[in-house]
Order: sequence, then C-alpha cells, then structure tokens
Amino acid sequence: MSKLASALAALLVLSAPVVAQAAIDAKLAPDSVTLTDNGRTVLVYRTRTNDPAEPGRLNYVHPLYAPDGTLLTEDRPADHLHQRGLFWSWHQVRLGDEVVADGWFMKGLTFFVRGTKFQGQPDGSGVLTVDVDWIVTSKPELVYVARESTKVTVRPATPAGQRIEFDTTITARAPGLSLGGSDDVKGYGGFSMRLVQPDRLSFASRGEAVTPAVEALPAGPAMGFAWPVANAYPAWAVGLACKAQGQPITRWILRRELSMQNCVFPGRAPYAIPIDRPLRLESTVVIQPRESAAR
Repeated sequence: MSKLASALAALLVLSAPVVAQAAIDAKLAPDSVTLTDNGRTVLVYRTRTNDPAEPGRLNYVHPLYAPDGTLLTEDRPADHLHQRGLFWSWHQVRLGDEVVADGWFMKGLTFFVRGTKFQGQPDGSGVLTVDVDWIVTSKPELVYVARESTKVTVRPATPAGQRIEFDTTITARAPGLSLGGSDDVKGYGGFSMRLVQPDRLSFASRGEAVTPAVEALPAGPAMGFAWPVANAYPAWAVGLACKAQGQPITRWILRRELSMQNCVFPGRAPYAIPIDRPLRLESTVVIQPRESAAR
C-alpha cells in the first residue's frame, strides 16, 4: 500500500505529456457534456437535472471511466440517494446567520448552467468550462447567491494512467454568503467522490496506509484509493488531491462502507465568501493501472 500511495502522489504532480494533436474532445447534449479521449468516453458532466422532483441534481460528474472503460463512479445509490459521482457540495449554505439551503441533500438550492465552452489544447488535453448560477429556492422569492465557474481539464491517457483537474471559482452575488460542512463532529463537505464498491477500498497517504474513522482525520495532501486484487474489482487505483485558496487540504473523510470519500473543506465552521473575494477550489483526480501503482 505504501508503494501505491507513493506512485499515486507522484502522478498527481506530473506534468501533462506532450501530444502531437488534440486527443480530448467534447460532445454536447441538452442535459450534459461528454468528454472523450480519442473517441473513448472519459466522463460526463451533468448540466441539467433529469428529475423534476430533484431540481438540484446537476452540476456534477457521472459517469467517470477508467482508460479501459471500467465504470468508477456511482450516481444515486440506494444507500445514499443524494450521493452523485464526483460532486462538490455543502450542507450549510448560509446568508448571514441563517442556513438557507443544503446543497448536499439538494434542498433549497438549484443551479442554472449559463453556458458551457470547450477548448482543445496544443498538448492534446481539453478544457471544459461550465458557468453556473446558484439559486436559493427556500425563500418566498428566488435568491441569486453565487456564480460558479468550473474548468475541467482532461489530460490524454498514457500507459501511466489519466489525469483530470477541476478548478472551481465561487463568487458571491449576495452579501453574507458562507459555506460549511455538516453541522456535527464529522464536518464533511467540499469535493467528494462516490466510487464503485466503496466498502472494499483501501487508503494510503504519504506512503502509509490510512485507517478510516467516523470523524475527519489528518493525512497528507494526496490520498490513494485502491480495490482488492481480484477480477471482481476494478484493475485501477484512484488518487485525489485538493486545494482551497491555493493551500493543500489535508483533512479527509474516508469510508470503507457504502458511502463517499471527501477532502474536507471548510469543515463544520462556515467559510465566509465576501463579494470581493471569491473562493477557489482545485481538485485533481488520477486514475492509474493497479499493476503500475503497486510497483
């Protein structure tokens, strides 16, 4: 497990490979954008809900695939219907001292995707930009509270794996906006992953195995996730590293059970987002062959 963590951490800081021509492309649909690598689907970004009863079920990624086509994420699992692929959300969406929405459970908050743009890059990667308005629906009138701009950069797959970078800026459009994790000792919230077969995962950071706990635990700035070596499980390992305002996040919610994995920001105590100081969140996901990660 220590070798796995070291390999994943190294891949998280590698520069993108030089590619002769654009490999990453995009397919736009009314409810989603699909990013492909030489025709193979890498991920689908959900830009519209498919369920009128859940107007907040959009602005997330599912499915996410490994380079061999293995599905790596779950959406709306029976045990936690609100969990959804790769998603970033908070239980506490506050205006002043009042919690006006719960983005984690998709209550009182919805999103309006103002636009999507895709650009291929000279190195073969591709960048999807999604501009989103946050709308609070719990008040007698709709309240426009924030504008989000998320850039998703997909690097072409190589024998070492595939790298995906998320760069999200949240700009307050209403005074007094703050975001907080669950209002309990767990404090979970921020960038999260619902991986397949999460009850079979192992975890490692800084070259050492990490044991999950109920509460957030300290670890390194990158975390490795791996399934057992058996045909019933993905032959891949996943690495995750997150930053907030340019600083690495080193607190983690880890679950070896039917649940999600989370790099914790900001925790239980809300983080204020003044109108003149946007919040920038960066998350990097790497998908690496299990055999390579183990060496």
